[in-house]
Amino acid sequence: MKDLIVVSDFHLGEGRRDKKRYAPTEDFFHDDDFARFLDHIKTIYNQRTAEVLLIFNGDIFDFLTVTTIPSESVAAQMGFKITTAEKRFGLNATASKSVFKLNVIAKGHSIFFKSLSRFIRDGFHVEFIRGNHDLELYFPEVRRRLLEILASVRDGATWQQLEKQVRFHQLFYREAGRVHIEHGHQYDKTNSNRFPLNPVYMRKHKYEGMDIEEETLDYPIGSVFVKYFYNRVRRFDPYSPRLISPEQYVDFVRRYNVFDVWRVYRDHYPYFIAALSPSTDIGFGDLSRSERKQHETDDLESASRQGFGEFYEQWEKLKVSPEPANKAAVVKKAMAPLVRRGMWGGVFAFAVLYMWILFFTLIQAIPWLAANAFIMSIFAAGTIIGGFWIWSNFRSKMKTWNVSEHDQMKKAAGRLAEVCDARMILFGHSHHVENMSIKDAGCVYANSGTWTTVANPWSRIMRDARRMTFLLVKENEVELNRWNCDGNRFETVPMFALDDEIEAIIQAEVVDDDFSINREHSWLPGAVFEPDTEKDEDYE
Repeated sequence: MKDLIVVSDFHLGEGRRDKKRYAPTEDFFHDDDFARFLDHIKTIYNQRTAEVLLIFNGDIFDFLTVTTIPSESVAAQMGFKITTAEKRFGLNATASKSVFKLNVIAKGHSIFFKSLSRFIRDGFHVEFIRGNHDLELYFPEVRRRLLEILASVRDGATWQQLEKQVRFHQLFYREAGRVHIEHGHQYDKTNSNRFPLNPVYMRKHKYEGMDIEEETLDYPIGSVFVKYFYNRVRRFDPYSPRLISPEQYVDFVRRYNVFDVWRVYRDHYPYFIAALSPSTDIGFGDLSRSERKQHETDDLESASRQGFGEFYEQWEKLKVSPEPANKAAVVKKAMAPLVRRGMWGGVFAFAVLYMWILFFTLIQAIPWLAANAFIMSIFAAGTIIGGFWIWSNFRSKMKTWNVSEHDQMKKAAGRLAEVCDARMILFGHSHHVENMSIKDAGCVYANSGTWTTVANPWSRIMRDARRMTFLLVKENEVELNRWNCDGNRFETVPMFALDDEIEAIIQAEVVDDDFSINREHSWLPGAVFEPDTEKDEDYE
């Protein structure tokens, strides 16, 4: 039984454009750290009899944030045309255009690809699971190009090794009775795909008077949000908060006062309007009943060909129905927080003003000024206290109304365990680490988190506590770890115990009389990583 190392949500974008400066939409700055991470895995498992499998659980590549446009000659050589909207917002998600985007990613992250290729050369196996930011791995042309890039690395893996040691999964990796691994975006209504195994449609448009038809990915509304709005924000403000979904955008808006929110809208308004212009492509509309039925049939047939048709029928019932990816839905998502806050603020201001006018009318019947002043002081204090109480309760209510992707995925893990015959359910996507037992389902749910920077309370008490995290599966146990690049070792991710878990933990410590320190990883000498001095070759 192989050990499994599961990583997710690297979000490799355009990387370094001129070998000095990063693209403003870039999130992954850890190419050297990742190379050392792979070297440490080699060191550990070259000294053991156990084998290890490295699993990339989605969103490793961020095709959505690649906005670089090729020259007309390169585009013609690759067999596609560039529309006016694409010049402004980036290429659409066709097979050939996605290949170009992968070339851009590889050029900007050459160390990542070199270290991965040499990791495979040394005999290690790798699995790729598709996420919502690298949905383009659906195309066979993109998967083949990825192998070609890895094969082109000097002193890297051969083509024969890559074909034997690298596998791709459209939805999940499964070991019956042991583990189920998937990215997790199918349980997030803004990022799930309607037809996960065939997420494409035939896009028809005009180019210089000609009718063109292209097979294009059916982006969910979360991807539309990134491509047509968030990328534009990051291009002039690369330090803006990392928002991975419209829900996080809504939460971001909720936490700021109305004046700050209005400033954001004012600054971003031109880009937002441009994204909604008629020339931009934003996916197709509602399908007819017959078209929807045909897509569902194609999905099931694809699952059957891959050997999990019966399981897919059960799994498909668990995924959430996606929100429509059309312009009206984008407008609603973007504007709703501001409108809602404005309405509630207006209602509250009107109520306070009405109460004060009524109060002044009533106290006119009291002839003594001192009495008036005393009553006014009491009423003013009551207004302040009452307003604070109403606002506090309103904010707590909003927290219960806005259920995060993280909470949705915990619930999905429990339901999934009941149908997939696995003791461990492993996700990514939410960027929030987790490792918890779901007692009712008899399984463990764990989330690998991300290698990018995330805003979280742990940053205040322990630097990088939630960055460069991963899952390590041994036998039927899963550990939540992080890569300490400075110390060249694996470390346990710190987590606080919930109130209902504390008693069980105390009982376990009483029973366990072994106080020996587990030095399984810390004592091993780390592999020395020497920066790659060979000249970077551009991937064509």
